[in-house]
Amino acid sequence: MSSTRNAVIVTGIPGVGKTTVIDTAVAMVKEKHNEEVAVLNFGTAMLEVALERNLVKDRDEMRRLPTAVQREIQKLAGEAIAKRAESMRVIVDTHTLIQTPNGFLIGLPEWVARAISPKTIVLVEADSADIAKRRSDDPTRARDAQMVEEIETHQLMCRSAAVAAATLTGATVRIIKNRQGKVEEAARELYETLME
Repeated sequence: MSSTRNAVIVTGIPGVGKTTVIDTAVAMVKEKHNEEVAVLNFGTAMLEVALERNLVKDRDEMRRLPTAVQREIQKLAGEAIAKRAESMRVIVDTHTLIQTPNGFLIGLPEWVARAISPKTIVLVEADSADIAKRRSDDPTRARDAQMVEEIETHQLMCRSAAVAAATLTGATVRIIKNRQGKVEEAARELYETLME
């Protein structure tokens, strides 16, 4: 791999099914090309930084940190991911916007977007009512409740944030719909982006 242009950032709001789409697409690459794709979760990279500094105990506490602290954690995590992406094809699994008590925090601020320099930013989207149901049915996470209308707004704002990050980096932006019961179709579209 010649540069971080082999990185694809995959985003989507909580409950959209992003991780399932990613896992399925990575399995397709392995099956069809016998090639590994590293999946680097930006939230995990941020959590590692925050845990090292004793700022949180778990992932769900991250969004409650003061905005300035979250920005510093983002910067350090972006630098760590960029270093890894220099020599391998990767998917950066992240959120475009993070809901905080003080509004939406950009998940791909300028310093993170430029550090990663992706070839494509993929937005995984789903019907807002489906997302609300998936969230309420997931007992493994402590998620903040959102109304369907708020979920729609969140997804639209994510589109704007992805376009802004792409403007800074020259990346393309792709929207992939993860329709209920059709994860294979969504994963196939991601697979095509990865192998382009």
